[in-house]
Amino acid sequence: MSIETEYLELFSERVAIFPAASMDVYGKFTYSASVSASAHLVSESKLVVKPDGREVMQTGKAILYGQVAVNTQSKIVLADGTSPVIVSVDTPHDENGWHHTVVGLSA
Repeated sequence: MSIETEYLELFSERVAIFPAASMDVYGKFTYSASVSASAHLVSESKLVVKPDGREVMQTGKAILYGQVAVNTQSKIVLADGTSPVIVSVDTPHDENGWHHTVVGLSA
């Protein structure tokens, strides 16, 4: 289930998501073809704890419209051409299911 289409106008930015395809022996990822998504970008600074226990500063978030397959190994490219690091991914659910994806970003 996705968010009602009336809310699509709130997602005025376009971002490109590149899923991680493979990783070489040096830990460098190669990426698959991009998927375009509508997004609402928010600037905020907060300290988040990654699954491995490290604390990192999150400097913003991208709220993606609908169900977008993204994880912390993916690459995101914003409309201005920047590519911040993805530090967290959340898929909020309600009684109707998964309706948007929140991607935490760090500069």
